[in-house]
Amino acid sequence: MMVDFYYQNNKKSPVHEVMITKLATTLATILDLPDKLQVCLYPFLDNVYGGIDKHVPNRFGVNINLSLEQFPKIVIHELIHIHQRHVGLLEIKNGHYYWRKIPYSNKLPEEMSYEEYQNCPWEKDVESRVDKLLTEVLELIKKQHST
Repeated sequence: MMVDFYYQNNKKSPVHEVMITKLATTLATILDLPDKLQVCLYPFLDNVYGGIDKHVPNRFGVNINLSLEQFPKIVIHELIHIHQRHVGLLEIKNGHYYWRKIPYSNKLPEEMSYEEYQNCPWEKDVESRVDKLLTEVLELIKKQHST
């Protein structure tokens, strides 16, 4: 897997790059992910942890200001969204979201409250899988380092 990193008004962070690349390549052994990812490490608002790019299916962003302890779960969360798009569960066309080929709502996600967005089917899907996948990925990484 190839991972390209982009920065905005912040310094390059090899620690974050290694962590994200390891998480992504390990998760790719469990979930179908694209061969190439683009990761934006930007300083987002404090209440924004990460997000997928509406225009580029294999691009996501993570708030560079998060602690290193927070990063793995956020990265896995966003990678599950990348997987959803990669396999066609989640599609975004002209700003409209489709879940399993069905238009979700006339309301765009950026117009939704936090609670409304958390109830979107793609978010519920991620929340139902993120902890289990994070545990699996971390266990696989641990095994790779112990051999």
